[in-house]
Amino acid sequence: MQAAKSWVTNIQESGLSVVAAHYLWRGLAPSTRRNYDTPCSRFTLFCTLANYCHPHGGCFPARATWLIEWLCSLAGTVKVKILKSYLTGLKSYQLDLGIDCTAFLDPRLERTIQGIKRDHNEPTRRERSPLTRPHLLRLLQHLHSFTYDTLILRTAFTLAFAGFLRVGEFTYREADRQLGTSFGKWFITKKSIKVSDNATHIELTLPASKTDPFRKGITLTIASTQDQGCPVEAMRQLLSRDSHQPHSAPLFCIGERD
Repeated sequence: MQAAKSWVTNIQESGLSVVAAHYLWRGLAPSTRRNYDTPCSRFTLFCTLANYCHPHGGCFPARATWLIEWLCSLAGTVKVKILKSYLTGLKSYQLDLGIDCTAFLDPRLERTIQGIKRDHNEPTRRERSPLTRPHLLRLLQHLHSFTYDTLILRTAFTLAFAGFLRVGEFTYREADRQLGTSFGKWFITKKSIKVSDNATHIELTLPASKTDPFRKGITLTIASTQDQGCPVEAMRQLLSRDSHQPHSAPLFCIGERD
C-alpha cells in the first residue's frame, strides 16, 4: 500500500490532481504494478552505478543508449522475454508520469535483444504433464489429517481443479491483505462461496480475473463429484469450521487456526 501511495504521489507531482492520479494508478492491476517495480528499481540502480543521469538529476526519461547498456548488463542472467517485460514496465512508469517515451521506439533496442538471444541460449523448458484427476486424487491421499491447514489445502486443490482456476484466482500475497475493504474486489472471500441447500453444487463468484480486468465478476457453478476429490464436500467442511469468520475474510488463509 505504501508503494502505491508513493507512486500516486509521483503521478500527482507530474501535474495531475489527486483524483486523476488515483484513477491513472488504478488503470493497472495491483499485480502488474508489483511486477513493474522490479525493472524500475533495477534500472535506477544500474544508472546510479554507471553514473548515467540527466543534468537536473535522475535517470528518467530513459535514454535509448542507457536502455541498451542496461539490457547488455543483464544478458545471460535474465531471459529474453523478461527483458522485454522490463522495457514494458519502464515505459509504463514513464507513461504514468507523463514523461516522453520516444526512447522505447528506438529500433536498436529490439536488435540488441535479438543479439542477446543469439549469443545466450534460452534454457530448455521443463515439460510439465497435465494435472489429471488421478493425479489430484493421489495428491489428496497425503492430505488426510484433520488439521485446519490440511482442510484449507484440500478445499483449495479440489476447487481449483473443478473450476479450472488460475493460481491468481484463488491465492493472494500477504501484502494484498493491506488492501483493507478493497480486498474483496480483487480476491475471493467467504462471501464468494454459496453451497446449495442439498449440497449438489456450489457457486463461486470470482470478483476479478485475468479475463475480467474491470472486475465485473463472474459466477461459476461447480458440481459435487461425491468422491474423495469432491469440492462441494470439502467446501462444506471448511465453511463449517470457519463459521465464526466474517464474510469479508479471505476464503483460504493458512496458519490462522490450529
